[in-house]
Amino acid sequence: MRGKKQMLTLAILFVAAYVIFGVWIAHDAKIILEKAMSGDLDYSHYMNQTAFQTINPIERGLTASHFEFDKELHDVGVILPLHFFFISKVFVTQQYENAHFGFKEPVRLDLKLTSGEWYAANVHIQP
Repeated sequence: MRGKKQMLTLAILFVAAYVIFGVWIAHDAKIILEKAMSGDLDYSHYMNQTAFQTINPIERGLTASHFEFDKELHDVGVILPLHFFFISKVFVTQQYENAHFGFKEPVRLDLKLTSGEWYAANVHIQP
């Protein structure tokens, strides 16, 4: 009976740790998407250049160079992180819509834990 309690306790601790890591990943994934959408050139702490160019609408050629990001118009859907604690694949849908421009797209981010922060190493966006 004591062995079953220990196994149950370990399972609960593992699930709790997995969920806590998932919440942390989801928080940082939202920051990464907002940083890339805004065109903030101080992105190197959050993602590599390829990831930035894949997410940013100007870099992708979706809109004119005078595009200004409005955080209120950017909606990040439910974030689903699948992870093995130090690497993660995040599945999310992001939407942006203003009077002249709009899109809704599924995004997959490949993240890795670097210096205590999640870093986007690769991004896949389905057209």
